[in-house]
Amino acid sequence: MDEEKSQGYGKRPMWQWIVLYVIIAIFIYGLIYYFVFAKKGSSYSYTTGNNPTQSQQKAPKSTTNTNSSNIYLVKSSASKGSYVTDFQGKTLYTFDKDSSGVSNCNGGCAQAWPPYSSGATAQSTFPAHISVIKRSDGSQQFAWDNKPLYYFASDTNAGDINGDGVGGTWHIVKQ
Repeated sequence: MDEEKSQGYGKRPMWQWIVLYVIIAIFIYGLIYYFVFAKKGSSYSYTTGNNPTQSQQKAPKSTTNTNSSNIYLVKSSASKGSYVTDFQGKTLYTFDKDSSGVSNCNGGCAQAWPPYSSGATAQSTFPAHISVIKRSDGSQQFAWDNKPLYYFASDTNAGDINGDGVGGTWHIVKQ
């Protein structure tokens, strides 16, 4: 009788081979699930605007968020239309006196209009419209279509747009 059990696929009994095949099948299924389904779901866990939930759809139409990257959001208001903010919702501005890739807002100007530089580092890829420029003091600053980006110091809360049109030279970044 021992001879019958040991015959089959080599020296192991048939039931061990069946168990081994079941374990391999479960492992393969797990890999397929992870790479096909689990990875797909996780790509949306860091974004909020690509697939709005029902609670986001019920938000007032005057302000909506569209997630564009980890660097900026696009907000919309009835009075201003679509405009760009940082990832915390603070409005970003450009300065007409800047030239392409060069900030002309330094000293007292930079105190009233702080450069958007949080996390700005040169890297090989950025979202569309975004780049990093080097300021005259050596620090780096985000730019939109190569125009340096700034905050307005008087915008104390996320969503404030108090700097648009100041001096006829400061403007929100329109999307």
